[in-house]
Amino acid sequence: MDAEWFVDATAQCAVGRQAREVAWERTPLGLPDEWPEALRHAVRLCFSTQFPVMLVWGPDLTLIYNDGYEEMLGTAKHAGALGAPAAVVWAEIWDEVGPLFDEVLRTGRASSDRDLHLVMNRSGYDEETFFTFSYSPLRDDDGRIAGVLDISTETTLAVVNQRRLAMLGELQGALPTTFTDLATFGRPVLDVLAGSPDVARAAFYDVRGARPRVVGSVGPEAEPAETRLVERVFRTRQRIVSQGLVVKPLRDAVRGGVAGILVLRASPLRPWDRDYARYLAGLAATVGAALRDAVRLRTTMDALRLRVERSEEQTAQMREVALALQQAVLTEPPDPDHLQVAVHYQPAALDRDIGGDWYDGFVTPDGATTLVVGDVVGHDLAAAVMMGQLRGLVRAIGYDSGESPARVLERVDMAVQGLALGSGAIATLVLARIEQSPEQRRHGARTVRWSSAGHLPPMLVRADGRVDTLTRRNDLPLGLSPGTVRTEHTVELYPDDTLVLYTDGLVERRGHNLRDDLADLARALESTHRGPIEEVVEAALTRMLPGPGEDDVALVVLRTGPEDAPVHGTAEMPGDTSAEMPSERGAPVA
Repeated sequence: MDAEWFVDATAQCAVGRQAREVAWERTPLGLPDEWPEALRHAVRLCFSTQFPVMLVWGPDLTLIYNDGYEEMLGTAKHAGALGAPAAVVWAEIWDEVGPLFDEVLRTGRASSDRDLHLVMNRSGYDEETFFTFSYSPLRDDDGRIAGVLDISTETTLAVVNQRRLAMLGELQGALPTTFTDLATFGRPVLDVLAGSPDVARAAFYDVRGARPRVVGSVGPEAEPAETRLVERVFRTRQRIVSQGLVVKPLRDAVRGGVAGILVLRASPLRPWDRDYARYLAGLAATVGAALRDAVRLRTTMDALRLRVERSEEQTAQMREVALALQQAVLTEPPDPDHLQVAVHYQPAALDRDIGGDWYDGFVTPDGATTLVVGDVVGHDLAAAVMMGQLRGLVRAIGYDSGESPARVLERVDMAVQGLALGSGAIATLVLARIEQSPEQRRHGARTVRWSSAGHLPPMLVRADGRVDTLTRRNDLPLGLSPGTVRTEHTVELYPDDTLVLYTDGLVERRGHNLRDDLADLARALESTHRGPIEEVVEAALTRMLPGPGEDDVALVVLRTGPEDAPVHGTAEMPGDTSAEMPSERGAPVA
């Protein structure tokens, strides 16, 4: 290749340097030193930018492209694509894109498309892709249209991630809240998953007989690999994430067994990688959590009916109802990667003091972990009912809005006023959001962002055993002054740090000074970093409540783990059909 202009034009581009080795004399374009000036200008433009650019020229639409465009060719098309006809390189999608080239060549008008869906074979398999691009006419030295300039970007990951998030939200809205049998529970779940391009097959298996049997499914029939994995999960009661499959036991937390098995199969049009495995595992975990809650609620309501029928005294009835309502909404904590969460709820010893304490924890769509402890004013059935309403408001607004803790509490304040919940809707609480930026992830750090509505200060047990009482400015309790701007605070978490949130039943003891009680709790938490997270809960209760408590107690403990592997074990790499993902456990630790 001795065309000086072509050597100069390709000097700064790896694909351009490869273009020097193409036998251009065998293409309709001929040798580069014979190319018209208009084509030379287009080639210089193509190889001078890092943005993905491809151009076609001549009667065969001969292909020329730069480094940015090379990735769009996958692992199979790049070899031999330079100098080849576009219709040959993109043969499998030419019915879709060929007419777009023809229109530009015929009319001379530019065309564009956003997130165009194309199924192409660029890496040895049919793959679903999305592109945003613009086709513009290229004219030769005489002003005639001789080619097309393609400036494009691949939007596959953005489109796929957006639709996966939307599907998760749709599934959340369709999940049943009651449970009669697995087939009935699974029907609305399957209706939603049937519309997901990322779930090729979904199936519920009943496990009450000697062998699991399908009671509901969407998509193609079960393949032998699915049958083998379902049998394995049936025996072991442990979740399996294998090549393109998630097989999850649906646990019955009330009876301690398994209510069924859920199978999710990935679409063959998307590569099976860690993100895909986590997405399907997350869908399965969402369904499993809803089933546990539905079974628990049904069992709770059945128990309530029996207890109310047998109860002879109104005070005893109110205590049982309040406790049951609290336990019905105090669900298991989340199980985020690299974090452990332990929770504890303990009712007061006195009948009159049952009612308003709660905890909560959930993972928001952006991946942040949110923790809440709160205490409704009052100790009776009305306080328990109000607790359920406020907990639901905080949970729903915190999950759906994705806003910071202070903004979430401001919106809850407005909802309390707008929904006219009344004077009983007054509560103290702490809402904490555990966030992690990409830079923090590299160092194993996190940020706790929290806002306190008249609540007791969080405590932080550092990895060396020191305890920091996070005393900051405290805002008014919820429900007192809607429209008030709330404040929030931050503190950094590092590996093996432990965050402790609690309600006043743990520290407010009759005849004691609150400051002294807080100091006593801090001493109880010192050096608890050496043991499991459950020992943090045990140390606090043993020191602060040696006997029956005078008030409800809600306690949430979060400990950070290393970033190199999940806290509960090492998850298999996607594609490894011989290993299992970590199994869920019945204990309330995430």
